[in-house]
Amino acid sequence: MRNKNLGVRDQGLGIRVQEITSRFLAGVQRPLKPDTYNLNPTRGFALLITLVVISVVLSIGLSLLQITVKQISLSSIARESTVALYAANAALECMQYHRAQPSTRADLLNEGSGVWPPVLQCADTNPLDHEETTIINGASGVFLYKYWYQYDLSSNNACFEASIYMADMRDADEDIEQDVTGEGLSAISCNAGEVCTTIFARGYNRPCSQLESLFTVQRELTLEY
Repeated sequence: MRNKNLGVRDQGLGIRVQEITSRFLAGVQRPLKPDTYNLNPTRGFALLITLVVISVVLSIGLSLLQITVKQISLSSIARESTVALYAANAALECMQYHRAQPSTRADLLNEGSGVWPPVLQCADTNPLDHEETTIINGASGVFLYKYWYQYDLSSNNACFEASIYMADMRDADEDIEQDVTGEGLSAISCNAGEVCTTIFARGYNRPCSQLESLFTVQRELTLEY
């Protein structure tokens, strides 16, 4: 009787083990169901809009800054250019004045009794430097003189230079056209029988000692008669 009960118990245990095994195998063989997420298509849209707005505002700000910097630069250049132009005009008027004086005209033609080359004052200032070059000395009755003067207007923080060419053609038989370098014209021309004057006036926005500066602005005026 006892053995019979043990057999029944073992049989029940076997059935339970088979049932557990079947359930386990069924769970392993069953395909796993993937996890699903509830995606919101509008998530992060506010961040994107914020970045776009910041980019637009930054671009506008940089553009305005660039325009402002250019306007300041142009204003400064215009102011310095005006200073240089006034200095060039002062040099031109000074040379015209001296050329119109009979005694100075004679000196410039090397016919006067004064100091040669003449020392010409401009704006109540003696020249810092000056020199004379005889380009043509009587060949075929032609005389061509070049005078160069430099003045420092330190009170106005400016400098000006003037080159004046005097062509004496009174005894010449033919017209001339003489090449020149470093001036506003490539050549000096004059007709036979005349006295011709050409003035090149250069003004600078800085003292003469600072003409090598990168911020130097030069303006030049030319007059022929």
